[in-house]
Amino acid sequence: MSMLKGNEDEYVDSARTRIRFVLGCVAGVSAVLLVLLLTFMTNKKPAKEQKVTSGKVNLSAAEDGEIPLSELESDGKRVSDELNFWHMYDEPKDESTVIPTARPAGQDDRVYREDEEDGGGPSEEDEAFGALSENSLSENEAVLSENQVDIRGSISENLFDVNQLSDGAAMFAEVESGIKPNSYLKDAFRMDGQWKDYAPLGKKSSFRGIDVSKYQKTIDWGRVAASGIDFAMLRMGSRGYGSGKVSIDDEFKINLEGCSVNGIHAGVYFYSQAVNVMEAVEEANYCIAAIQGHEVTYPIVFDTEEVLNDSYRTQFLTKQEMSAIARAFCDTVKAYGYTPMIGATKKQFAYHLDLSLIQDYDWWLFDTDEETVFPYRFTMWQYSQSGTVDGINGAVDLDLSIVDYSMR
Repeated sequence: MSMLKGNEDEYVDSARTRIRFVLGCVAGVSAVLLVLLLTFMTNKKPAKEQKVTSGKVNLSAAEDGEIPLSELESDGKRVSDELNFWHMYDEPKDESTVIPTARPAGQDDRVYREDEEDGGGPSEEDEAFGALSENSLSENEAVLSENQVDIRGSISENLFDVNQLSDGAAMFAEVESGIKPNSYLKDAFRMDGQWKDYAPLGKKSSFRGIDVSKYQKTIDWGRVAASGIDFAMLRMGSRGYGSGKVSIDDEFKINLEGCSVNGIHAGVYFYSQAVNVMEAVEEANYCIAAIQGHEVTYPIVFDTEEVLNDSYRTQFLTKQEMSAIARAFCDTVKAYGYTPMIGATKKQFAYHLDLSLIQDYDWWLFDTDEETVFPYRFTMWQYSQSGTVDGINGAVDLDLSIVDYSMR
């Protein structure tokens, strides 16, 4: 009886094992079928093109050329390390941000890039800049509407025109509270021939200057000194807006020596395309090294501007990032005992810099309007790009300084 009992138990156990095996197989096959079914259903849905997610570039797609630069979108949160995308270092772009010999009226020589195919000039995109849709503007930008035409070129209570009159369509930015205001007397700015002076109560209290680079070619500084200018701002160099390569202006050393020999107070500026603090410190150190052995009594300037008709390294930096970079440059200059300064257009100050973070430094304003509507304090003003000075062939930028930096 016990033997029968044992055989019966073995049979039952064996049956249970076979049942478990069969059930396991059924479950496994069912799971596989379910996965296949879900995959099939998913693949039938139309694929969505993924270009930019959360303000970051899909680099794998970009490397395959699937994302045109013109379609790049930004949510304003991109950090500098994310800017080293596909075409930044692989093209031998003009590293000196050059201009053609005959530049368009109102075009600053620092940032214009000549296009060899079409002879240069603003692109259609640049000409249409003032007509951008509201959705494509930053939070502080506003396009001029028809009923605002009458306030073009004037400071209203809380808006000012960031475009120069020669730019065509006006664009407005909000006047930020808490920033040192432009308290100069409007009527105290007066013209003496081509020179603009600041003369409150009829007494001239400003200083006349020029800013030059290799585009003025060889300068006779003896004749320039005899023309009566007080100071000259010399371009020390620039960082290429495509490759990031730093280069020294071809005429800088000669110009600095010419100012020293002829008793002209000199300052220097560097056209920056730094995308992080380390590059800004590097640029400042280049300036300090380049002026060794010479007396530089006017400011050393961090020059920041947009590039026309091309993409450029700094175009996607946030205001805070750009301002941190400017501060790093200025703080480095100050640490060496020199006077730092930030130079920019109205548009660059308003749209690309956090003014609260840089108002501790002096500002050099680039604005060729006869009367500036810039609502904030500046101490130097480039007011013309078509000046003529004995000893310089062709046009030269003219400047006014409210401060005698040689006495600081």
